[in-house]
Amino acid sequence: MMETTKKKYEFRRLESKDVFIMTKIIGKVGVNKFSECLNQSSVQTIISKMKDSENKEENITAVGLSVALEIVNVICSNLDKCENEIYQLLSQTSNLKVKEVQELDMVTFFEMIADFVKKEEFKDFFKVASKLFN
Repeated sequence: MMETTKKKYEFRRLESKDVFIMTKIIGKVGVNKFSECLNQSSVQTIISKMKDSENKEENITAVGLSVALEIVNVICSNLDKCENEIYQLLSQTSNLKVKEVQELDMVTFFEMIADFVKKEEFKDFFKVASKLFN
């Protein structure tokens, strides 16, 4: 029997005040890095298959997951550029203080980043933000 462990963090709903730190991170990483996530061949392949597929909902989920993984990769590849901002964002959107986020073990820290990127509000923010830069 597998035991489920309670996560050390819990996110609140994202609000307009979170946009400022999020845009700071995007600015440091480079908006083009994030927009490239939507143009990855794996994403494009799934999108092209959607036209002929019966199971559109499953394909939409696959596209979302693929994009989320690409975004996590971009963030993790650029942690050194925006370390303090990421700690601040994760802290201000969760129940943890900055110091607690900094002291998370590596696995939990990366899970926290992945969970943040999978938030529905983050996806919505990214859709709107990407329109602004196109």
